[in-house]
Order: sequence, then C-alpha cells, then structure tokens
Amino acid sequence: MKKIVVVLVIFCAASVWAVDLRNEDSRRYEVKIHSGGTTHTSIESGTTQMSVCSDCEIEVVGVGSVKASGSETVVIKDGALEKR
Repeated sequence: MKKIVVVLVIFCAASVWAVDLRNEDSRRYEVKIHSGGTTHTSIESGTTQMSVCSDCEIEVVGVGSVKASGSETVVIKDGALEKR
C-alpha cells in the first residue's frame, strides 16, 4: 500500500511541474515537441494539452518555437507563441 501512495505522490508532483500547451486561436496547428527525440502531434482550436513535457522545445509549424520547462504554459494566440 505504501508503494502505491509513493507512486501517486511522485506522479502528481511530476504533473505539477510539466509544460502545458494551449491553443487560443480558431484553427488547428501541427506541433513538434523536441525533448530528447521529436514527437509529432497537433492541437485543435480552443483546447489545452496538459503535461506535454517537463523541459523541451515546442515548435508550432508555421508559427515558431519556444523553449519551456517546469510549470510554464505555452500559448498560441493570434498566430504567435507566448509563455505564461
């Protein structure tokens, strides 16, 4: 039982220190997440992808890229990237 509690605490702590990606634009974007390797994904308009990485570079195709880590949120807004 103690092992389960420890695993849950570690998982919750890791989630708190993970980068989120939010799309506030009205269109879908292709996304590349560079963290050791490259993950290809997309994000729909008006959605948020939680815990995409803990320390990485997020590249939004046709928009640009930004390095993010910890509990930062990368936001796509008006065709540009910003960190919050």
